[in-house]
Amino acid sequence: MHISIPESEELVEERVGRAPAKYVSYNVHINGTYHCSARYSTFQKLHERLKKQYGAGCLEQFPPKQMFYLKPEQAHFRRYQLQNWLQKIGAQPLIVQGETFQTFLLNAQKEVQKGPEEDVQLEIFLVNGKSVTVDIMSTDQTFDVLETVIQLIGMNPNLTYYFALYLVKDSTGKVTIRRLQDFESPYISLRRAAEDNRIMLRTAYWNQDCTVELHQDPIALNLIYIETIADIKKGWITVTDDVADDLAQYRAQKDREAFLNIAKTLKGFGSQCFGETITSFPEPNSKCTVFLGNSELTFQSEDDKEWRFQVSRMRCWRTYTVEEGVEMEFEYYFDPVRGAQEGEMKWVKMLSPQTIHMAMCLQFMVEEMLRTRKKKPIKKPSDRVGQFKPRRQKEVKIDFDFISSEPGSTEAATSPQSRMSVGAMLGLGSGPKVSVSLSDLMAKVKADKEDNVHVDVGTLHTIEDGGDGTGADLKSDDPDDYDSDDDDDKRAFASMAGL
Repeated sequence: MHISIPESEELVEERVGRAPAKYVSYNVHINGTYHCSARYSTFQKLHERLKKQYGAGCLEQFPPKQMFYLKPEQAHFRRYQLQNWLQKIGAQPLIVQGETFQTFLLNAQKEVQKGPEEDVQLEIFLVNGKSVTVDIMSTDQTFDVLETVIQLIGMNPNLTYYFALYLVKDSTGKVTIRRLQDFESPYISLRRAAEDNRIMLRTAYWNQDCTVELHQDPIALNLIYIETIADIKKGWITVTDDVADDLAQYRAQKDREAFLNIAKTLKGFGSQCFGETITSFPEPNSKCTVFLGNSELTFQSEDDKEWRFQVSRMRCWRTYTVEEGVEMEFEYYFDPVRGAQEGEMKWVKMLSPQTIHMAMCLQFMVEEMLRTRKKKPIKKPSDRVGQFKPRRQKEVKIDFDFISSEPGSTEAATSPQSRMSVGAMLGLGSGPKVSVSLSDLMAKVKADKEDNVHVDVGTLHTIEDGGDGTGADLKSDDPDDYDSDDDDDKRAFASMAGL
């Protein structure tokens, strides 16, 4: 977890029967985005709770209380101390994932909303650009919302946590800002995000062995299928000419499992692409496209050369703020060079608009690897403390036309275009011409250019990857001086892989 306090602000508290009092509010950023604001006394109470629960040795020394108003340089130093204290906490998964710290973060974000808890609707996008709308409370946590979405679309609830909610740059989902975590409210986080940002439902697993279980559920199968189609269109999965037409034909036949059985053999399947990244390897300031998947971090240069880093060889990694943004570096064991007896540990740096997302994905991958090694099952909704009951959704009229994403026409195509190469039509490559009815398939391909629409969740049982079917809308006074200096200290904190 990347935590920082880049700035603070001086506020005035109105008090009944007493003179207004000044206090300083510290703006807390988590994983690169603003999360909440809190005053010194709030942090102090959290410190005492954590010290009682985990012991003082797990915590950084807490900055002492001052009796008099702080000078600007003193205020800056206190902000720096509080940031160090939070970063020490953020480097310890046991504390971060504990109920005390999670509750603090959620309540602090609720305070920022400065409004009552209310019934709201939240739009959740799928990777094909379509969306569903869920009825929630404005303060529902991420896991609450995720469970509500899974219930709404009719998936087996035991498969819930193979999926997650992500904050993405726009509805295309090509740039991911970060994965939403349970210490935040998706509704509040989206309101404070950029105007074009969206929340998207996507897969959240790395080990492909679990796909056998997922493919048995028709909705999970279809979500994986449309995500694979989207990754192919983005160029993240490389489709070779020898399988392009087979993929296209299985797609036309709606044989999703056969399609995925071929797709999983392709380069890039099961990987997350983080786009262009500035790296220190193989040379300083190298430009590479970075992928994470199959227990490896891959650097791909502009001339298609690749360097692979096994996650099990990473001793630790850390993120910190630099002038250009957020940088990440990992310590990696390199094989012995020619003539050397032993290998050596070296740091490799990466700078990307998706650095935070990259670090979080790496953390989630390691957690999954450890869980798999210990043969522990994935979490289920029933395992949560104080089990959440998803909100009851308003009754809506189901439009089953979206079940197959067909545009409605059942007539076979008779034009020459309907007999062209399926692979060429899908943009997956060329190959021998096949004789199939493609009128509906052509409509699906054109759907890439169409605007996003709401979809009927009942149709997810056989959802297609980009069709233009008609969808239904489912709907303590402790003053510090104000300090605006940028915090450019390089306070690194590591997330140990434990491998």
